[in-house]
Amino acid sequence: MSMSVEQKVGLFFLVSLIVLAVLIERVEEWKPFEDQFSYRAYFNSSIGLKVGDPVKIAGVSVGKVKAIGLEESQVRVDFYVNQADSVREDSIAQVRQTNMLGGIFLGLDFGSMEGKVMPPGSKVITKGGTNIDELITNLDRNQERVLRPLGELVDESKEPLAETIRRLEQIVIKVDEGQGTLGRLVNNPSLYDEMAAMSKRLNRLLARVENGEGTLGKLASDPSLYENLNKTMINLEDLTEQLKSGQGTLGKLIKDEQLYNEAKETFANLNKITTKVNAGEGSLGKMLHDDALYDNVSGSMARINSIAAKIDEGEGTLGRLVNEDDLYRDAKTTLHKVEKSVDGISDTGPLSALGVVLGTLF
Repeated sequence: MSMSVEQKVGLFFLVSLIVLAVLIERVEEWKPFEDQFSYRAYFNSSIGLKVGDPVKIAGVSVGKVKAIGLEESQVRVDFYVNQADSVREDSIAQVRQTNMLGGIFLGLDFGSMEGKVMPPGSKVITKGGTNIDELITNLDRNQERVLRPLGELVDESKEPLAETIRRLEQIVIKVDEGQGTLGRLVNNPSLYDEMAAMSKRLNRLLARVENGEGTLGKLASDPSLYENLNKTMINLEDLTEQLKSGQGTLGKLIKDEQLYNEAKETFANLNKITTKVNAGEGSLGKMLHDDALYDNVSGSMARINSIAAKIDEGEGTLGRLVNEDDLYRDAKTTLHKVEKSVDGISDTGPLSALGVVLGTLF
């Protein structure tokens, strides 16, 4: 049975798709238009690295691993990069992992700018990397070193820890039963009411302060207080500067050494005087210590009070002079007569003046 043209075209198209899929799968790395510069590197171990894994510089893919084999008790890795200046003399190759779950690649560093670019086919310096096997081995090696002291510590702390837990249980039981201060705080319902009432009062107080009510509210909200306080501080600074410079009375008291010496001498003299007074020396000392002098002064004061009382009551000559108006008027009249006599003396002779005075008085 012959095939139609449509069937032949369909079969050819199907076969082409299959061949294309095989080529994509088998010749994935075939890039005829890409430059490839081959190099080789030697490792003691390349666990996880396989042909086709990427070659990366600073996380950027620049090539692929071409082949992996054994050579002189080492693992030879052949790889290529797509840029001629990617590998330098001091560049280092290392087998690295993308993450802890896998993802192996061959990593290269930039090398120094002074290093020469290595020609293709050269041997690249390598550095051993840490793989999963080594990590597990190190973990097993360190596990005994770390966990054994920890286990011993747990064993040693078992009894003290149990005792601590037992005491904590007793404390919790006492608190739950309302024993002690903490138990009362936890179980006393009136405490909650008091705290709620206190919170309300505190909120009202804060609201009043925020609204500027009361002394505290004015202190918190009145800007003039800050200005006055600032002015006061400025004045205090000025006053302090004046005191430091010795201005004013207080400044002189602080800075003037002569005044200090005089004050010191004055206090010394006062000490001497008080010592003499305490010893009963001098008039003031006798007045403080001599009881007879006190009795005399007391008697004199009593007599003075008696005389003053008589004068106030109008007794005696001095009392009449103080209390009787007639005597005052007579004395005033006499003074007027004397004034007239003095005026007449200037106009008459001595005898006539004497007669005028006597006539005036009598």
